[in-house]
Amino acid sequence: MGLKLLINSLFRGGAEKQFAALSALLPHDDIILLEDEVALPLPRRPLILSDHRAATSSLLKTACIPLYARRLAAQTGPGDTVLSFMERANIVNVVAAARSGHRAVICERTSPSGEFSGLRGALMRPLIRRYYPRAALVAANSLGVRRDLLENFSVPEEKLALVPNGCDTAGIARLAAAPLPPEWARVFERPSIVTGGRLTAAKGHWHLLRIFRELSKDLPGAALVFLGEGELEKYLLDLCRGLGLRAFAGPGAPPPDADVYFAGYRPNPHMFVSRSRLFAFTSLWEGFPNALLEAMASGAPVISADCDSGPRELLAPASLPAGRAAAPERAEYGILMPPLSGARRGPSAPLEAAEQAWAAELGELLRAPAALRVYAAAGKRRAADFELSKTAALWADLLAPRPTT
Repeated sequence: MGLKLLINSLFRGGAEKQFAALSALLPHDDIILLEDEVALPLPRRPLILSDHRAATSSLLKTACIPLYARRLAAQTGPGDTVLSFMERANIVNVVAAARSGHRAVICERTSPSGEFSGLRGALMRPLIRRYYPRAALVAANSLGVRRDLLENFSVPEEKLALVPNGCDTAGIARLAAAPLPPEWARVFERPSIVTGGRLTAAKGHWHLLRIFRELSKDLPGAALVFLGEGELEKYLLDLCRGLGLRAFAGPGAPPPDADVYFAGYRPNPHMFVSRSRLFAFTSLWEGFPNALLEAMASGAPVISADCDSGPRELLAPASLPAGRAAAPERAEYGILMPPLSGARRGPSAPLEAAEQAWAAELGELLRAPAALRVYAAAGKRRAADFELSKTAALWADLLAPRPTT
């Protein structure tokens, strides 16, 4: 009898970081990866089920679910529990359990209804709907994800559990205090807005560029800094040019007078976030937003779209359940903003109403240092509620053997 931990790969995403952090705190026998991709530290050498990589076609990897499952089943038995993160690994876990008899505990990290659309949705949604209800237990990392699994993917309520993401608050505080390189310190002498996360459709970053252009008319010295990398970088750079914003994307030292900075992947993003006036989060959908929680732990005041899952739970927990914000809502731990449409309008298109509200609120906040200091302190207090050791204790309780009747 033992615990084995399973995930697609260990690249640099939020789910992968949570998995790696928990693996150092949860006693376990094995770490198992579907793919041969390790970019994060682990407490032990993982068992790798294939030679697939991040660049391998996602269609091929989905087609290989039965192969992964056979290989996983060969490593497990009836007395084992396998905890998996991410959709493909979750499905593999459930399929393998039918062969080996192990207990399949799966964890959903995002809202599948938002994440999977188009061809990906046509492939993954039916698989999630078919296999997730067969798991022994399904853990969601937010109330919104739990609701999505219950209402749209037929997961029985009695199989659903809630375990939020954890945060190494002390470690983030240490990293946040590290000095910025001098060339970046000059950028942060200006009124600076930072956003973080992969440059993907979920994050709605094109809205933030349109909002920032409107803001910069009234606050011409402001700077916008993106932390992260992803497939939409070229699109966002092209949009900057169309909007008349001067953008820097490296390599080399950043100029002190650009409007928008694409800083790319940073091993320590927290030292950037902690120097910002404000952390802005324009996500269209989330599971549990790691980047938002870590910004709060870094000491930055935060403003976030009130998208369907995650931000309200972090910033206004006393207001749950509640609908989405229709106007700026200065909540207990940060500012919630009307959700953004996701429409990719051209540079000359007028601002949508939500974008106008964002621009106006950002302008007010950047001129209100006292209010920002209050929110920075409140955010740090809230981040402490999600200390990683507390999350690990929840997992340990959830995974503990239960007496059979």
